Amino acid sequence: RAPSKMPAMAACSSRSCALAPPGSRSVPYLSLKRRCPVPRAAPPLVAAPPQNFSPEQLAFLERKAAQKAPTNQTTHGQTSAHPSDPRAVPTPPAHWLIHAPPSYFAWDQLDYKGKRKNVDVGDPEDYSRPLAKGLASGTTSCGSWACTEGGWDSPTKRPTTEWFFVLSGAGAVTDPDGTRHDFGPGDVVVLPKGWYGRWDVTHKIHKVWVIHDHDEIPGFGSPTPVVAPLSSFAAQFLEPSVGKTPNRLSKDVFDNGRMSCGYWSCEPGHFAVPPRATTEVFHVLSGMFFLTNADGSARRCTAGDTVVLPAGWSGHWDIIETVQKVWVDIDV
Repeated sequence: RAPSKMPAMAACSSRSCALAPPGSRSVPYLSLKRRCPVPRAAPPLVAAPPQNFSPEQLAFLERKAAQKAPTNQTTHGQTSAHPSDPRAVPTPPAHWLIHAPPSYFAWDQLDYKGKRKNVDVGDPEDYSRPLAKGLASGTTSCGSWACTEGGWDSPTKRPTTEWFFVLSGAGAVTDPDGTRHDFGPGDVVVLPKGWYGRWDVTHKIHKVWVIHDHDEIPGFGSPTPVVAPLSSFAAQFLEPSVGKTPNRLSKDVFDNGRMSCGYWSCEPGHFAVPPRATTEVFHVLSGMFFLTNADGSARRCTAGDTVVLPAGWSGHWDIIETVQKVWVDIDV
């Protein structure tokens, strides 16, 4: 005659049974000591691979799983899926990327600097916000600047070379000989070290800038401003990168031996980057991609983002949608 199981259940009700860990499933079996159900943690559930992801997305997810690293976003050196304070600018760990979404440089996030002095047209007011300082061995900084309409002379020779990308608005710089260089939304502008002349803001302007402090460069030539309009980055003006995958197109705009800048695009795909010898700052024009630091932390980047890849950075690019960017590279 088979023994009844009722006593075992009664014994369980009269004794304390261990509780299963949260999220586990209780699988009862017969304890030789207490004859009561003992909870056993179920094996972890494995999610089925996404059905609609591209090969690039799957490669990225597989690499993340292999690294067993958190996938939280990295913003200014902090690991956080939802940065709590858009005003915070913590110091990033060495060789980590620095990322600023469009909201970081929004007008209401810029610091008011006051009215400009020595103006002769209008009553312009300055606004700014830094993103990173002390880059490239302390020679380089980047951030955003905005100014309302007005004009002023800049009679002092520049001690640094400045690159900037015009987010909105319009303006012009004028050389001492009267040559005027107009710029507007989407344009890349370089003001070389030694330039002086005049500034005019014709429509409230907002830009992302990079400033590099460097020694005199023998044989560089006259410090004439460079303006590369957005239209100059059309496909017919670009050069393919031979022997590289995924397919890439680029165009150089300026190079003085210390700072260079240009345009770059890349089709969907992924590639590894060894430790960088230079510091790069770029602004994303279009596309979507992930940048992964060497420790596995990653950041999703899209149009309007500004990114710093410091010297020594290494990691992975995973491009989901074709990327276009304007970039500036600092070599010290």
